[in-house]
Amino acid sequence: MKILTILSIFLIVFYIFTVIFFPFIEFFELKIMDLFYRTRGTIKINPDIVIVGIDEYSLTSLEAQNDVWPWSRYHYGKVIKNIFKAGAKVVLFDISFTEEDEVNPKYDNYLASILSVYRNVVLGSYLINEKDTYKKYNEEIKKKLEKNITYLNYTYKMKNFKNLDYLTPIQIYKVRPPILKFSSLVPSATYEIGEIDIDGVVRSIPLFFKENWSMERGLSSGFLPHMDVLAVGLYKNSNLKNLIVDFKERKVELNNLTIPFDSNGLFRLFYYGDKIFPEIPFYDVETGKFDPKLFKDKIVIIGYTATAKGLYDLRITPFSNNTPGVFIHATAIQNMINKDTLNRIPIWGKLVILIFTLIFVLLFSRSKNIKINLISFLSIPLILIISYVFFLNKIYIDCFYPIVSSLIISTTSISKNLIKENREKKKMKEYLYRYVPDSVADFLVKKGKIELGGEEKNIVVLFSDIKGFTALSEKLEASKLVEILNNYLTKMSNIIRNKYQGTIDKFVGDAIMAIFGAPVEYGNEVERALKCALDMRKELEAFNKEYNLNLDSGIGIHIGPAIVGNIGAPFRMDYTSIGDTVNTCSRIEHLTRDVPAGIIVSEDIYNLSKEKFEFKYIGQFKVKGKSLLLKIYELKGEKHET
Repeated sequence: MKILTILSIFLIVFYIFTVIFFPFIEFFELKIMDLFYRTRGTIKINPDIVIVGIDEYSLTSLEAQNDVWPWSRYHYGKVIKNIFKAGAKVVLFDISFTEEDEVNPKYDNYLASILSVYRNVVLGSYLINEKDTYKKYNEEIKKKLEKNITYLNYTYKMKNFKNLDYLTPIQIYKVRPPILKFSSLVPSATYEIGEIDIDGVVRSIPLFFKENWSMERGLSSGFLPHMDVLAVGLYKNSNLKNLIVDFKERKVELNNLTIPFDSNGLFRLFYYGDKIFPEIPFYDVETGKFDPKLFKDKIVIIGYTATAKGLYDLRITPFSNNTPGVFIHATAIQNMINKDTLNRIPIWGKLVILIFTLIFVLLFSRSKNIKINLISFLSIPLILIISYVFFLNKIYIDCFYPIVSSLIISTTSISKNLIKENREKKKMKEYLYRYVPDSVADFLVKKGKIELGGEEKNIVVLFSDIKGFTALSEKLEASKLVEILNNYLTKMSNIIRNKYQGTIDKFVGDAIMAIFGAPVEYGNEVERALKCALDMRKELEAFNKEYNLNLDSGIGIHIGPAIVGNIGAPFRMDYTSIGDTVNTCSRIEHLTRDVPAGIIVSEDIYNLSKEKFEFKYIGQFKVKGKSLLLKIYELKGEKHET
């Protein structure tokens, strides 16, 4: 348990270290999040956004009219007009108009006239990230850009500015807005997705960027909104010149609507699934081939689709590796309107979950029972299920590291117990193979029931001793004596263990104590013990001939309850039996020195086996430790059917 506790503490410390210094765990966490998305599938919503797609069909249709990409601004003017006539509230461009019309600059005037009528339009702009890049711009273009600063009209007003030190917003050097002819009429902002996650998947968008160029010149604070925020502001009838960013509460305020962001100024997306937002080809909108009801009170985003060959704007999302950026903007805007965002618990919450997970695992890892240890693995599906349920409610609970940690602790616990169990089985084998048949030993080792301690069982006890062995030992050399004794005990042991499945309890010099009925009961213990005794006497005759000896043995057999088990100390124990039955049997065996009988049994043995074996009544004898006289019988042999 100490090892598991230390390992748990190490896992907690390692997690804190990786989160702060080397967040590679985030990669796996994000993949589980994507798995949850795909498991959940697409959910139905009533979308407020419609996509007008610049697709292959529209590109080829206008190409047939001798207008190849980039299109004349005339087409955009017609599309805006048709969309607003159909009842749309906002039009958002996921493309930029940073240069004059390449076909005819007069068409810019047409588009400008449309924008002067329909003001609820947000134009896209792109970013110049590095100062060195901007320095290399043509001087004439830089002069135009430095006069085109109307986009700064929509700079955020800041609340709790002191808390900005705790944030790390995305910084860029300069915004390149649409041409002044357009940006002076309608708001514009960047359409950049921002920094993607470490696995290349888009799961958030920035609510603001910090433009250093305007800060250097003292023109503004530099905190500029994303175009999706402006679109939502127009949709909610907010004053776009009064957008507020609260750095303490980490939220953007649009009248009574608030949009949360994290420490990087990012809004976490909550994906609804595939094909959520209706899509209409740009060409069909321009030519009037659409149902006007589709645009009623909607936000319309104009941008590239997946089929727009050569106009690459595809991103990786949890549902697809080829999602057009326009659909990501649609998701972000819908999230803001519905107040949907995927919340992730803070670091302290992740630590609490990790600690509780490890406590759960440790509770079941403390047991020495491997079956109980296995319950700790339930933490894995339990964490996944809990995290998934919260995910369905737009809260993501990090589960990868708790799963890995519980797996490590559980596996270590089970491995430790398996190693310990194998060691115990090895010890068990060392004990059992000396005393019981190999098949019985294998059975008991697999069963794993023998432990330090014992249990009361009804057993048959057999004591065997060589008569006059002391006198023999005085006549022989020590080496010869040991050789004879070892061969004798080996032959007797084979009969007990292998022929009659008895258990050798112990050797005491030339004496043998065996038991029948433990550790395994067969149901015919008395019969096996009696047959074993008869065969031991026959084997002694053969042994005497082999060594030219004249040894005799006395065997006593008794039945009754005894304590059987591994008895001793942890460093030295034996599988043995103790109790009155054992003591009585020893006394019976000693009577073979006083009466002319080789095998003596108790009255209990006689009563249980007199139908199958022949006995001769010897008489009643007083034995040590017994107040009553003991009736004993001599075993003569088996009864044979006639």
